[in-house]
This record gives sequence, C-alpha cells and structure tokens, in this order.
Amino acid sequence: MTPPRMVELQCPVCEGQHWVIDSDFRGTSGQDVANEDREYVCSKCAHRGIGHRVLQKSPPEFFLQPHQLYPMTQEDFDHWHKLLKQHFPDHSKLNNPRWHPGRS
Repeated sequence: MTPPRMVELQCPVCEGQHWVIDSDFRGTSGQDVANEDREYVCSKCAHRGIGHRVLQKSPPEFFLQPHQLYPMTQEDFDHWHKLLKQHFPDHSKLNNPRWHPGRS
C-alpha cells in the first residue's frame, strides 16, 4: 500500500468536483486499479460508480511530513495544508503540532 493522498475527482454524471483521500496502490493483491476504474461516490449528486476523472493529487509525501528523504517546501506544504483544512476539516493531522514540512 502506498501513502494516502488527497485526490480531486470530477463526477462522470454531474461533472461536479469533490475530494477524497485515497492511495495510489491500495493493497497487496498484486493488482493496481487506476483511479478512473475505482468506484467512488459523488458528494454532489450521489452517483456511485467508476469513471471519475482525476483533476489533481497531492504529493505522495504530504501526509508523511516531516520526512528527511521526502522533504517539501514550506510553500508546497502550506498549499496542500490549506486544501486539507478546506475539504477535510476534521482530519487528525490538522491537530498535530509536530506535523510540518521536512527541510528541502
């Protein structure tokens, strides 16, 4: 399994945009499934199914911070932190005072 990351998706039915937290590779089954082939539920129209288009993804190192091998700039961290706070205001990382970017 790869680290989770924020993914902005566009619904194939209503074309609404919504965010999820997902991993690029979800498990140990040996099969990788592209985001477009995964089932998601649209938060706008409640459509459940495949075909959601990926608009953007946070860097895979975002939730790993601080990390010496995968540092982030303060500017990049702040950008993704703002989106996390906006779309996932109850996420546990937001209340962790030790969560900050590694030095790049």
